[in-house]
Amino acid sequence: MKIFDVKNKYVLVTGASKGIGLEICKYLLNRGYNIVGVARNCDKLVELEQFYPNNKIEKIETDLRDLNNLKSLLARISYLDINLVVNNAGYGVWGKFVETDVEKEMNMIDLNIKTLHYMTKFFTKKFIENNNGRIINVASVAAFQPGPLFSSYFASKSYVLSLGIAINTELKKTKSKVRVVTICPGPIKTDFWLRSEYKQNNKKAIHGMNVTKYVKKTLKKALKTNRKNFLLTGFTNKLNKKLVDWLPLGIVLNAVYKKQK
Repeated sequence: MKIFDVKNKYVLVTGASKGIGLEICKYLLNRGYNIVGVARNCDKLVELEQFYPNNKIEKIETDLRDLNNLKSLLARISYLDINLVVNNAGYGVWGKFVETDVEKEMNMIDLNIKTLHYMTKFFTKKFIENNNGRIINVASVAAFQPGPLFSSYFASKSYVLSLGIAINTELKKTKSKVRVVTICPGPIKTDFWLRSEYKQNNKKAIHGMNVTKYVKKTLKKALKTNRKNFLLTGFTNKLNKKLVDWLPLGIVLNAVYKKQK
């Protein structure tokens, strides 16, 4: 049984041009959803139209780091019937805190935190009016502990996770059918590592879950769950979460530092 009536409904996906966002679009298109894909470059979404001629794909190129662009986006799509939002846009800045570019970090905070916060509030209020709708926020396994050498990124994802859990708890306490579910991917083979500058400074290959496999496993659960506040996919990620909970913080921080270095 589907939670959402997909006919004439739209899903808003940010960061839709690559990686997790693009795979989320494909997953939803395969299930009959119509898409509003938001990215700084929509070339990949143009290609999708060839494979999904029966779906409607609205493509919007904009830089969501600018709050004015976000407000313009929301006004532009106000006529569409959106009942599912996936806040996926985001990136990281890797390196020692005293050496990383502060402007890149400020831009990252604008996108990872401010944009997601604004979108979540806007659509939560909108969905509550009809007592129907769901927001899926993309955090990370990085959200569960501080991250030496990836400090601002880990901190931004902790914000996403904490915010989502709190909002979803409020919704459940008020018996609302609206949900804010946070998904927490671990390492995944995408271009994220290139943009974060991690890969340029680390010659080892990124070992992680295939992005298609991750989205297929996680999104199915994220669309259905009414109880869980966040979702972890994969044995290793679940084990890491338990270890973070059990081990002294000093041991965890040393392990994260060594891994990032």
